[in-house]
Amino acid sequence: MLQETDCIQITFCYERNGVPMNSNLSIEEIVLINNLLYCENLGGPRGTFLSISHENRTIGDYVDCVLHYASKIENDKEYSTGVTGAEYKQIMWSIRPNQHLKDIIILQVHYESECAGGGRSALLFDPSSNEAIVAFKGTQSDAEWIDNVSGLYMVPTEFQNNALTWFQSLDLDSYDTITVTGHSKGGNKAKFITIMDDRVDNCYSFDGQGFSDEFIRKYSTQIIKNQDKIFNIIAQSDFVNILLNDVGKKQFYLGTNYGRLGFAENHCANAIVFYDDIGEMSVWEAPAQDKKMVALDKMLNSFIRSIRMSTKEKVANMLGSVIVNAYSGDTDKLVYAFADARNADSSAKLIAYTLRYKIEKPEMVESVREILSQNGFSTSLLGVINFVTNYDLLMELIGKKPEMVLSILKMNHANENTITFLKKHMELFDLVVSVSKKMRKINPLRFSGDDLKAEDTAIIINRFAISKRTISFIVFFLIIAVIICIFILG
Repeated sequence: MLQETDCIQITFCYERNGVPMNSNLSIEEIVLINNLLYCENLGGPRGTFLSISHENRTIGDYVDCVLHYASKIENDKEYSTGVTGAEYKQIMWSIRPNQHLKDIIILQVHYESECAGGGRSALLFDPSSNEAIVAFKGTQSDAEWIDNVSGLYMVPTEFQNNALTWFQSLDLDSYDTITVTGHSKGGNKAKFITIMDDRVDNCYSFDGQGFSDEFIRKYSTQIIKNQDKIFNIIAQSDFVNILLNDVGKKQFYLGTNYGRLGFAENHCANAIVFYDDIGEMSVWEAPAQDKKMVALDKMLNSFIRSIRMSTKEKVANMLGSVIVNAYSGDTDKLVYAFADARNADSSAKLIAYTLRYKIEKPEMVESVREILSQNGFSTSLLGVINFVTNYDLLMELIGKKPEMVLSILKMNHANENTITFLKKHMELFDLVVSVSKKMRKINPLRFSGDDLKAEDTAIIINRFAISKRTISFIVFFLIIAVIICIFILG
């Protein structure tokens, strides 16, 4: 049980962690709005928050409607990933005493087409401060997951552009303040819009992923101009915000203990929500990010930087397939995603890099083991990883003779679960051979794992930022001009 002496309760202020914000919303209210975006069919069709039937009604109207039909909400049923009916009831009851939040009006609900990923969002209005609040729901479909990882090689992605197009179609001129927010992919969309559109005053990204090195370099001047408007709300053990380079101020928050989903629960929108004895909701600052996430962040960044731009699309497709299958919690499906012929080369690169990284930073494997076990996946694969790390040359020589490999594993008193696992997944042997060949060519310490900052890619002159890429083009054309002049005058 959390005690008041353990941490500091977050309350609304005009400056959060050194970031000036002029929104009339508290952090708690931002978190609650992002939870509402996931509400679907709570007690029936009227229980879907992002429905055109709720346009021009208030959040209070929606909450009252849901609670009116509360008896029809099944307590143990998951109405969105990791969030049960009982938990949604708690959310509704915590909103009911908050008159400010209840008075916010749902002006417009927007659905992207299915072929565009089906992303969902809403324009809200706070009449007490004449504030527009544009909120984006997290990943809606497998297509949106694929778009998430396509950020490795696409600048910007298709669905980021879709979000910006809809945002810029809104008539926002009459508002005193414009705030954007979103959870997960919605948080990434909110950050993207803030970077690209100077009209945004505040951005609250909740566990949203970051941007590629190429994105940071291309839009460095816009990022430097607008990054102070971005405040990242992050569960201390969240695993999505660590993807790519983050932008803006970060604040980590304590998360709930693992429940039905284990480690995956860290990314649920209600992961940082706590209630007191009378049902009042609060969030609590964490002293720092989970060390496992820090280690994973650095490894993923360095791996991505080790991949040539020409092959990043294939790596992204592999990661997309792995993520989609990982969500099923099925070890077999996850193995097939790695070993699939379309993904095998990219999978081998990732695994080989991880193995080489493990040699330099052995604590990394323990982090992965804990994450796998908390997600309900078999950790036997780590036994295979450990064997390949220690006998990579041997694996390359005899890896295509599975029975011999199994005999060697038995001779080395390998864990019986590891041997059983390999017998069940014989398709892994070709992948293991490929991994072994790649391992000796990898230097895991060649590339930095730290997030790339826009300031590192631009030169600031009299408070104006000019990207180094732009300067390179200018210098190049000046050299060409000089050469032409010399040729003409000569």
